Amino acid sequence: MTSLGLVRRLGVVALIGASLAGCVDSNAPSAAPTSRITPEPTAATMVYELGSKVWYAGLEITIDRVSATLDERGGPVDVLVGVANPGADPAQLDAKLVLVVGGVRMEPTRESRIPEVPAEGSVAAILTYELQAVDSIDDAVIEIGASPFHIARVPLTPGAGDLVALEPVALELTGSATASSLKLTIRGGLLRWDLPDWWEELGSGLQTLTVTYDAQYTGDFAGGFAFTGENVALRLPDGTVVSARRDGHSQSVELIGARKTKKNLFSRFEIPAGLTGKFALLVRNSGTEKAIVFAIGD
Repeated sequence: MTSLGLVRRLGVVALIGASLAGCVDSNAPSAAPTSRITPEPTAATMVYELGSKVWYAGLEITIDRVSATLDERGGPVDVLVGVANPGADPAQLDAKLVLVVGGVRMEPTRESRIPEVPAEGSVAAILTYELQAVDSIDDAVIEIGASPFHIARVPLTPGAGDLVALEPVALELTGSATASSLKLTIRGGLLRWDLPDWWEELGSGLQTLTVTYDAQYTGDFAGGFAFTGENVALRLPDGTVVSARRDGHSQSVELIGARKTKKNLFSRFEIPAGLTGKFALLVRNSGTEKAIVFAIGD
């Protein structure tokens, strides 16, 4: 190639480069702008050390600790539960443990289970609740049971309300009465809101009163005295008379020898919940009835 041809070719290349450069906007940014990154919400962990104990369906349930890891989107709440079984047979807690937050009732995840409790033993379990759009549980309550039965309540903080433990109440009852040849001497009483020997909770309008007593047959018949539920009854403050529950577990049945005493017998009566006033244990024998009067709540 001649020198003149080379010069012409270089000139063409220069013109093309200049044309392309003219097509580029000198004000255009060199790179696309980077979008601002929004930080993830920071979850806060709160631990509530409770150790609150309630009595339900014959079992003793302790809410030991509640741990919540929450941000504005919600998060998990773990509840450490202990269940003790004072009975002589294995038992299973059938009632649900519900977390109530802001009036909303939430059940634990399907994987959260309380195992069967061995006789006279105990178990522990962690129940997990997944919350949505909740960032605090300071007003939360754990409820055990559901309507129409009694419901135990464990508040996480004092501001969430009062503990409803349904704890059995021992009563200091005394007195004695003799109907013909049968004498009863009261040793004490017990109020409960469940039937522990049946692993059942009572309806919200009911409770049981168990009266413990010694029964003495003062006669001398060698065959003794057949003591049954027909020999006792309970008179309520309004005058209503009720018999012991007829469930096979609520009334002592004994043959009492001549001039002998059977100690720590009992009768369990079903009465309205919260009932107070003057009651009477009625002693019945041979057409005679005598009353042992005592008061509850007055």
